[in-house]
Amino acid sequence: MKKYILILVGLTTFSCSDFLDEEVFTEYEPTAFLASESGINATLTAAYRQSRPDYREEWFTYGEWVSDLMLERGGGYAAPAATFSEFNWNASNNFFRDTWRDKYSAIGVCNAILDNIDNVTSLSASKVSSLKAEAIFLRAYNYVQLYDFFGRLPLITNGELILEPSRSTDSETRAFIEKELIDAAQNLPVESELYGKATKSAALALLGRFYLDTKQWDKSAKINKEVIDIGKHSLFPNVEGVFSVENEGNSEMVFVFGATATAPIQELAWNYTPHAYPVGYDTGQVNYGAQFQLWRWFVNSFHPDDQRANEYDVPNGKHGWILKQYVDKGGVAIDLMNDPVTSGVEKNYPRPVKFTPDPNALGAAHGNDMPILRYAEVLVNRAEALNELNGPTQESINLLNEIRLRSGAPVYSLSDYTTKSALRDQILIERGWEFHAEGHRRRSLLRHGSFISGAQARGKTNAMAHHVLFPIPQQDLDSNSALEQNPGY
Repeated sequence: MKKYILILVGLTTFSCSDFLDEEVFTEYEPTAFLASESGINATLTAAYRQSRPDYREEWFTYGEWVSDLMLERGGGYAAPAATFSEFNWNASNNFFRDTWRDKYSAIGVCNAILDNIDNVTSLSASKVSSLKAEAIFLRAYNYVQLYDFFGRLPLITNGELILEPSRSTDSETRAFIEKELIDAAQNLPVESELYGKATKSAALALLGRFYLDTKQWDKSAKINKEVIDIGKHSLFPNVEGVFSVENEGNSEMVFVFGATATAPIQELAWNYTPHAYPVGYDTGQVNYGAQFQLWRWFVNSFHPDDQRANEYDVPNGKHGWILKQYVDKGGVAIDLMNDPVTSGVEKNYPRPVKFTPDPNALGAAHGNDMPILRYAEVLVNRAEALNELNGPTQESINLLNEIRLRSGAPVYSLSDYTTKSALRDQILIERGWEFHAEGHRRRSLLRHGSFISGAQARGKTNAMAHHVLFPIPQQDLDSNSALEQNPGY
């Protein structure tokens, strides 16, 4: 039975700042609490909990609705989703405020640990280094997310009270994140003592992704190769079951936020599947009005042998990633690939259901782990970086073919890709097949230079060049005169 680092602590320990406006659950004297090993461990646990992504906003609102593969229709979430799919967001949108606040709150918890851990005399030097590395990794993880969404950032690195922090330059922000992840990787273990805690591979894979997104191709290729060479990770043998509860902890997962639907704290579960199940689908879980869907053209783009497009029909033992047809609770057969789509409702599209239901799921909650970094991405990231450096090579093709072989789809041949741009375009397509519904799409389109042009081609006339970044939240601009807004807002 796997062991979890369960994030059960509701404590936060960091200096207050008006512009962060964090929620304080417990008041205590931080230097006293953090002078003990138990206090450090409790606060580190809180840092993991604070760092868990709000998947609905971070993966789907920011990562998928603004892109080309997925759509959302129905329920109370339809209007917020449409704001993003139509590129109508502005600085007053509360989603940005929540993301900014939550990420900086998590950073504050990490800073509290790093400010105080050297005062703990009961820990060995090696243990202190390891705990520091975890805090540095989590701080860097949150800064990576913030940088992706907002660009250059105020870099807050300790608990000193700074009421009006200003944004660092872009190069300063990048250099800080790079150093954080390098430092973390040096002292994180290859094997974590508890499932869900950060490892050397996690820090390096996140750095490799960051290098790729910032087009530092040589560094990305090298760092992703380091993850491969560690030898700890491999692809799960079968597409079906990669994300299932029964197979949690498999070697493909480089970093996850663990979840369990039976925990007493709701934040330890999540509720993706009720958003994906269609109207009238016979499930023991809650079925939300909000409907997360895939465009039919995308599902039709898979090769017939590609197991990633296999049917999702759990009652009949099929655990593919896409629900294409079902019989509803009234006994009516629904074909999500061919039935007419009702104008204005548009709920008859196929569903991405990678996260096979948790047999212990209660209500809306299920306990599938939240995949943040997996080995499949490490392989594709190195392949893309090598292609940008050298054009198509046999190594790039071999890396991509590891994914293809697992999927059952025909493998690629180097002779089919004679130019860098040709393989680049195919890598983007392959990323869609492998990583749809995991929140990667916006980053991929940005990196490939097609985020805005693709939106405009889809008829999103509001999409403009400045939408490559989201705006700094208006509330934070109003309370901090040192902050500058991103151009175009």
